[in-house]
Amino acid sequence: MKANSWLSLRKETHKEIMNTDIMCEILYTPGEEALAEKCMDDVFLRLKEFELRFSRFQKDNELWEFNQSSGGTLSADFFSLLSAAKYFYTETDELFDPSILPHLESEGYKSTIYSSPITQSESRGLTHLTLDSKTQSAKKPASMMLDLGGIGKGFIVDQVATTLSQHFDNFIIDAGGDIYVHGRNTKEDYPYFVVEVEHPDAQNDPVALLLLKDLAVATSGRNRRHWLQAGEDKHHIIDPRTKKSATSDFLSVTVIAGSTVCADVLAKVLFISGKTDAYSLAERWKIPALFVESDGRTVINSYAQPYVWKN
Repeated sequence: MKANSWLSLRKETHKEIMNTDIMCEILYTPGEEALAEKCMDDVFLRLKEFELRFSRFQKDNELWEFNQSSGGTLSADFFSLLSAAKYFYTETDELFDPSILPHLESEGYKSTIYSSPITQSESRGLTHLTLDSKTQSAKKPASMMLDLGGIGKGFIVDQVATTLSQHFDNFIIDAGGDIYVHGRNTKEDYPYFVVEVEHPDAQNDPVALLLLKDLAVATSGRNRRHWLQAGEDKHHIIDPRTKKSATSDFLSVTVIAGSTVCADVLAKVLFISGKTDAYSLAERWKIPALFVESDGRTVINSYAQPYVWKN
């Protein structure tokens, strides 16, 4: 089929869902307009439903009820989400740890749904979270409280992408920098999608243009959500080792991976690790990564170079 016979449907929202900008574009052939419109509506509905169910800023949802308890039977989505969180917690040597909610609130990134300050948990991360796949249930110390912001967007983007791929060969989803591209840009007759990696300093040129097909990319950085507390710079990425905002040598880290959830988690882990360990970790785990150091210098490792568009 000729490139100019392809059509596209694009929809965007600005901070209406998960307090982030969301864009989805579906490329389709003539005669698929109605299907594309239905699927597009379903994408944004599922993203909104996910926020309502698992945001720490929503009271009486599944996450809130779990945080008030010692566990119980979970929905299929929640069990899958916690299973993924526990997997990454183990595989990253506990550098990814969603049980940092008390510390996140203590650092100043507060929600308004708790009637009193959250007591900082004495439990050691997700080590004490027990999952039973047979009963689809979980057990945890009552004091353990989770924030799923570090994994949630990547998780739901992958779910939505899996559903879309059952109907369309080519599309892109961008949830505030957590991006998945499926297929290629057939409308422009490119064998890939072009994804721009923004520099944390908006006055600088983009870090890179990435040429991606059937891949995800995610960026973590301290410029997205930050504030001052008692004269100290704080941000939303908590180092589980210090229980404080990560004192990273990076402004941002971008990771390319096979799934959005993997890119999302690994970008945070490398950011938290800092220069001393991040470069060696990326080499050891063979992670395609792009680093923007504190002085603005960009480092693109050998695994990411094949995806970078070169003039």
